[in-house]
Amino acid sequence: MADPVIGLLITAAILLVLKDAAREVCRRLMDSVDPALVEAAERALRGVEGVLDAGQVRMRWIGHTLRAEADIVVDARLTVVRAHELAVAAEHALIHAVPRLTAVTVHTDHAPTGSHDPHAVLTHHADRPRSPSP
Repeated sequence: MADPVIGLLITAAILLVLKDAAREVCRRLMDSVDPALVEAAERALRGVEGVLDAGQVRMRWIGHTLRAEADIVVDARLTVVRAHELAVAAEHALIHAVPRLTAVTVHTDHAPTGSHDPHAVLTHHADRPRSPSP
């Protein structure tokens, strides 16, 4: 009598593991990334000294590793060299904050200075998401 019961319990355990594995595979196929990883990335970006805000963060799986694109907002008066240093610092912080993240492309936006929108030339491209300005 115990053999069929144990067999059913083992079958149930296998089905539970299979369900979780199938869900994870489907998420990866659809380029889904756990929202907690994106939140961790945003926190890491905001924690970099000199970064005023974090814009959009996009991540995707490539095999067993993650790649990301991130927008940061920096002071408009920075030199190109200093803005680049902040972008590299942001990339470094992200790689340490997000497991399996191997590469990041960081785009720097400057904090608004008056009414000029540096992205205005792109507004007619409706499918391109814009970085939020603080």
